[in-house]
Amino acid sequence: MKKKVCFSALLIGVLLSSCTKNNDFIKTELEKALPSIELTSLGLMLQTGPFAQTDVIQVTFGGAVTQSEAGTFDIAWYDAPSSGTAKLVDSVHFNSWTETAATSNANNAIATTSIPTSYPNTTAFAGNLLLKLTKLPAGNKSYTLRAYARTKDNKMAAVSVSKLITIK
Repeated sequence: MKKKVCFSALLIGVLLSSCTKNNDFIKTELEKALPSIELTSLGLMLQTGPFAQTDVIQVTFGGAVTQSEAGTFDIAWYDAPSSGTAKLVDSVHFNSWTETAATSNANNAIATTSIPTSYPNTTAFAGNLLLKLTKLPAGNKSYTLRAYARTKDNKMAAVSVSKLITIK
């Protein structure tokens, strides 16, 4: 009886440790397959246009970082012509993913919150941008917003929304 109990305990131990090792392997391989940085969403929250040049809009964004740290964040406004190539109208550079409005960022602001995940070495994030529209020409024109998130080791992810806003 003691032999059966010892053997059963040994068998369970081997099975559990092999499952754990296999699970660690899967986690490691999954982590390798994930991008260093990814922006997954960008949009307005509870705001509708058309907007005035004096308005400040709140733009939300989200994504994830794996085995990296947040670096810089940039946004760029492009006109949204009905035909032809879009032209850059304005851009803002943030030295970090959390920055208050200041002269260095044209009085725009960004705030980002980290969200823990069950993936190894991966953190999701949710953020808000407060963007002034003063540099976007009026005249019932539509604009596309592009966001560029970079890690400290300069890996980049981008996302854009065509015709996100219209300025009256």
